[in-house]
Amino acid sequence: MDLLKKVLDCNEEELDIIIQQAIEEANSNSNKVEKLGFLNYGKSNNLFKGFIPLNTRIKYSSLGMEDYSMQTTDYMYEFAHFIKKYNINSKASLIHNLEYFINSYFGMPGKSDREQIFCEVAWNTTKTDEEFFAAIENNKLGDLKHKGAAQCTERSALAQQILSLFGTESYYCIGCVDLGDQQEGHCFNIVKRKNDYAVLDYSCPVANYSKEGAVKTYYPFVGTLSNEEFLEFTNNGTIKNFENYEFIEGKRNTTTGERLYVVGAFKIDKKKNKTGQELGQEVIAEINDIQLEDKIESEIITQQKQLQNSKCTNDPTL
Repeated sequence: MDLLKKVLDCNEEELDIIIQQAIEEANSNSNKVEKLGFLNYGKSNNLFKGFIPLNTRIKYSSLGMEDYSMQTTDYMYEFAHFIKKYNINSKASLIHNLEYFINSYFGMPGKSDREQIFCEVAWNTTKTDEEFFAAIENNKLGDLKHKGAAQCTERSALAQQILSLFGTESYYCIGCVDLGDQQEGHCFNIVKRKNDYAVLDYSCPVANYSKEGAVKTYYPFVGTLSNEEFLEFTNNGTIKNFENYEFIEGKRNTTTGERLYVVGAFKIDKKKNKTGQELGQEVIAEINDIQLEDKIESEIITQQKQLQNSKCTNDPTL
C-alpha cells in the first residue's frame, strides 16, 4: 500500500511505527554514498537519485571543508503527522505543502549561519576540547532545526528524503541558479511526474499574494522538463531557462524575466544558453560597432590632415 494512504488511514498509535518501518526500508534500499554536496573544491557530485543514506554526510560549502550527517529523522515523523493533520491526500498537494513544512522546521533563512550553529551545539554539549572537536565532526542536519540558518543544501536534502520516502522518484541536484540579479552555486530537486519531469526549488520559492499585495504563503518553484530535456539537463550540463511567475490568491500569473538552472556547474555562462539567431545578431551588432568605430577614426584622421594642409597653405612665413 502507498505510504501516503497508510498514513491517512492509520490511527495515531500506529503512525510512528509505520514511519519507522518506512525509514528502515528506504535506508536499506538506498544507493550507498559517503558524501554528497559541494565536493573537491568546485567539483560536485552532481545528481543523486532516491533516499539519501542516513550515514551520508553533506558538504555544504564549495570553499570550506564543513559537512553534516543525514542521521536526523525526526522531521520524517513530524511530516507524517503534518499530512494527517491537514489531510494531504495527493502527491501534488504534498509537493506544494512541503515548502511550508520546510520553513516551519528550519525557520526562515537569514537569521544566523550554519557554522555558528554547529559550533554552539558542540560547545553546549561537551566539556573538553577533544569532545568538542568530536562533536563538530558528528554534527547533523537536525542541529539546524528552528535556527533560521538552513540554506539550499539542507532544504533540498530534507525535501529529497520526504519525497523519496513517500514514493516519488526524486533527484538531489547540485549546480547553479541564475535569478537575473544574482547567480550562485545551488541545490535543488527534480521529480518524475506521470509524463514528464519537474525542477523543484524549495530555496528560491514563489510567493502567493493576496489581492492587497500581502504575501500569504510560499510554494516551491516548479519548472517543467520533458523527458528529452531531463536527459540533456542532467547528463550534458545543458542550461535550462524557465519563465518567472507568482500566484495571486492561488492563481498563477507570469511575471517578467526568467531564471536559469544548470546541473554540475557552479557558474552559468549565459552565452551558451542563447540560440544561434541571438548569437548571430550579437555578432552582427559587434561588427557594426567595429565598422562604426573605424569610420569615425578614419574621419578624424582625414579632418586632422585637412587642418594641417590648411595651416601650411595660410602660413605667411612661407
